[in-house]
Amino acid sequence: MMTKYISYLLVIILLIACSEEEDIIISDTVMSPEFQIGTEIIQLRSIPNPDRNAYFGDLHVHTENSFDAYSFGTINSPTDAYRYARGQAIPHPTGFQIQLSQPLDFYAVTDHALFLGLLKEAANTSSKFSRYDLAKPFHDLNASVDSGLISVIKRSNLFRPFGIEIRDGLDQGIIDQSLVDEVSRTVWQETIKAADHAYVPGTFTTFAGYEYTSGSASPILNTLHRNVIFRDTKNLPAMLFSRVDSQDPEKLWDWMDRLRAKGVESLAIHITQTFQVALCLC
Repeated sequence: MMTKYISYLLVIILLIACSEEEDIIISDTVMSPEFQIGTEIIQLRSIPNPDRNAYFGDLHVHTENSFDAYSFGTINSPTDAYRYARGQAIPHPTGFQIQLSQPLDFYAVTDHALFLGLLKEAANTSSKFSRYDLAKPFHDLNASVDSGLISVIKRSNLFRPFGIEIRDGLDQGIIDQSLVDEVSRTVWQETIKAADHAYVPGTFTTFAGYEYTSGSASPILNTLHRNVIFRDTKNLPAMLFSRVDSQDPEKLWDWMDRLRAKGVESLAIHITQTFQVALCLC
């Protein structure tokens, strides 16, 4: 008889134990972040999940150093672009101020490597490059950005003839290649410094980068631009790889592999021309 009672007691204990374990499981999976036991309110702390946080930013931004953006009237520098990403207002080419509703988490200025900063040099009448005849129509091009939408539309075809004239001038030896390279190197170093200066650890991540456009004869490939984003700003190349070096994207990847062998990590993001126009700061 005593054995029978002991057996009943063990069964009851097991049932209670199972019930308590089940309650614990339910508490972990079902109860809301705020629930009430009696008259006491208990707040559950959310479990941190750093690998699945959502961050917002832009990895395709043109400034005054891109010959297409400058022709549209953009006078914002890389430093201005990073200020914009942090929530500050900057001027739009059509004459009004633009400002984000909230700051971004990451950002990269990706100006065109092709003729980097050169149209701005053509417009600057105190520069050496502005002395070329092909630069004269662009003198003081953006002395005022209060030009309105119609003027911006008229400007939309300025950069293509400019690029063709530069290319032909370089091929014929009329334009000094070393001068063009000097402008590009200087602007690229200024872009890197702007990224470093704007970086706020844990709050705002900046990347050094640029846009490579092959300009292939194929109408399909011609819409594929590639934004090259560097992991950090250490030991970056003095000169960027552009279509002047090769119109073959695989040559770009070979260049990136050579940099990687030297400890410089980067990635190339393919974008379409439609996407480019949508995100351009111009």
